[in-house]
Amino acid sequence: MVRRSISVILPIVCLCLAALARAETNLDVLHIWLKAFNGGDAAALRDFQQRYVGNSDIAFVNDTREETGGFDLVRIQTDTPTELSALLRQRNYPSIWKVTMTRRAANTLPFANFSYLPEPVSQSKALAALSAFADRLAAANEFSGVIAVAQHGEQVFAKAWGLADRAKKRSVTVDTPFLVASQGKMFTAVAALQLIECGRLSLDAPVGKYLTDYPNTEVAREVTVRELLTHTDGLGDMHFLQHVGVTKSRQEILAENRAAIHSIDDIIKLNGARPPAFKPGSKFEYNNYGYIVLGAIIQKVSGQSYYDYVATHVFQPAGMTHTGYPLRQRMEGVAVPYSRFDSSTLHSVLAELPWRGTPAGGGVSTAGDMIRFVAALSGGKLLSRAMLAQAVRNETGRPHGWYGYGFITSQVGNFPYWGHGGGAPGQSVVLDYYPLTDTTFVCMSNRDPPVCDRLAFNFLFRLRTTH
Repeated sequence: MVRRSISVILPIVCLCLAALARAETNLDVLHIWLKAFNGGDAAALRDFQQRYVGNSDIAFVNDTREETGGFDLVRIQTDTPTELSALLRQRNYPSIWKVTMTRRAANTLPFANFSYLPEPVSQSKALAALSAFADRLAAANEFSGVIAVAQHGEQVFAKAWGLADRAKKRSVTVDTPFLVASQGKMFTAVAALQLIECGRLSLDAPVGKYLTDYPNTEVAREVTVRELLTHTDGLGDMHFLQHVGVTKSRQEILAENRAAIHSIDDIIKLNGARPPAFKPGSKFEYNNYGYIVLGAIIQKVSGQSYYDYVATHVFQPAGMTHTGYPLRQRMEGVAVPYSRFDSSTLHSVLAELPWRGTPAGGGVSTAGDMIRFVAALSGGKLLSRAMLAQAVRNETGRPHGWYGYGFITSQVGNFPYWGHGGGAPGQSVVLDYYPLTDTTFVCMSNRDPPVCDRLAFNFLFRLRTTH
């Protein structure tokens, strides 16, 4: 009796062991992923990412799940030992996505590539999907702001969501001014490149040639204008919120700096003694302080304040009548920045802003003005077309593949784009220009980043190979 039981059990055990030993097929992995993705369990998603993708970062996964509501399998397109591609249907919107899984060799992990993107559609369908996504984010109290799209100089889409001032219940309109955060680096870059084109500034001249009394001699001698523009200067951030070696509360430091900083020169006094963190030109490290130094150089070379120079030579020629750098206490009509950073409650961070925006960012603009800025650039009104091409060039020889001279420059597949984003507590903005279709995309929000980045990618990914 015992032996008979064993003889029955042994084949079953062997079958189970054989099943366990069988390598997972790509189709198996697809179903494991869909179950984890649609279930939304953070532990299961991290486990999947670690085993099959090679990292435990699920930020993009969570964003995509919120955007799509999950996926249903439509059909398998390709299924080989080293590659699987399949079409998926987004659950909360009639949109098709494609998932691609590629192995370096059969049965190897992690995958060489595991990606999922919406299938390309016409611009009108991409705009409809974008609007629907923004509607869902606004309904969930995650977005308030403006999205505008122009093509061939004509506006083809503009829509506003939410409140510009929650205390006064003032709604956002398509003409509401927003804080632009680091997007303002483009204005500084254009100003510097204008001075280079007229021979008053040189890309490869050191800081000390123009700022003869710059506090740190190594910076003055070694850091060039080109390195300031490309974030290869090693100068790091500007310390509005901290004093090195001093332990104080955030509120105390903010109060001190608000009282002490009222000019670009004041920022340099606070930061200028620091040497570069690495050999200038040796690597890329995005920072803000380098653009403060660039602003000081623009002042010295032009003989105007930074603010007067960009107003006269950038904003006025471009017709940007609603763009500028108002003082913090004169922000009437500007969308109030609201943040959940450092708090679970949405709150205004207007009082935490510096005295005004700087050459590193923080000015104020509207969606319409940002569209006019791109039109002026691409039309040769602010820079020669040859200089603009250099500024937005994306090639292997650049210090970093996604940054030019003050412009983010990248591509999805064969679909290039350039522009700049910006993010700070209560500030999320994106400006993208797609040269193949002469299309400008603008998103401006008074909520935390990366909400505009998510909306920008929603639009970009659906356009990426349609032209």
